[in-house]
This record gives sequence, C-alpha cells and structure tokens, in this order.
Amino acid sequence: MPIYKRINGINRVTRQQLEELLKTRDVEEIKFFKNYIFSRNFLEKEYNIIEHTWSHGDKLYKLAHKYYGDRNLFWLIGLYNNKPTDTHYQYGDTVLIPADFLNFFNDVVK
Repeated sequence: MPIYKRINGINRVTRQQLEELLKTRDVEEIKFFKNYIFSRNFLEKEYNIIEHTWSHGDKLYKLAHKYYGDRNLFWLIGLYNNKPTDTHYQYGDTVLIPADFLNFFNDVVK
C-alpha cells in the first residue's frame, strides 16, 4: 500500500512518513529528485526533421549520439515518435528526429 499522496500529479510525502521511511530503512537521509513534466504541445508545432530509416544495429542512444552528439538525449527521439524504447521500432520504420533538439527540448520540458 503506497504511502504517497498524489496531488496535482505530484507525489507528496508527509514529514511523519519521511521519518518512518528513514527509521525503517535505517538511513540518515533520502534524496528526492525533481522529475520533468512533459508537455504534448509540441504536436502543434513544426520542426525541421531528419528522417532516419531504422535498420540493423540501430538504438535510440546511437541515433542521439549521431545526430545530437549526446547519447543521453535518446529520450527526445523516442518522445517525438511516441515510441519510447528500441523495441517499439521495426526494420524499415522511419524515425523522425527533430533537427534542433534545443527548441524541441524547451517546448517539451515544463
């Protein structure tokens, strides 16, 4: 049974729940990281697109490295295509890659 309260799409932990977590896990602190909230407003915008045909050996992180110079941006390609993992692609699929990833990133991450 989860101890988190979901408020406006954000999980909140009360002070009492946090103290119990620290005690039961026998740790001194728990770090909470900010998560991105994604907007689908990018669907209404036009971007310069690179078309790539999915072929043997392709991985999203490899495409991100090839086109963006940073393999950690693989999720942008997956998000744009609404296919978040490599298993969603088949040989011959056309993968649409936003050429200017900074504009796309700024439109998506809120």
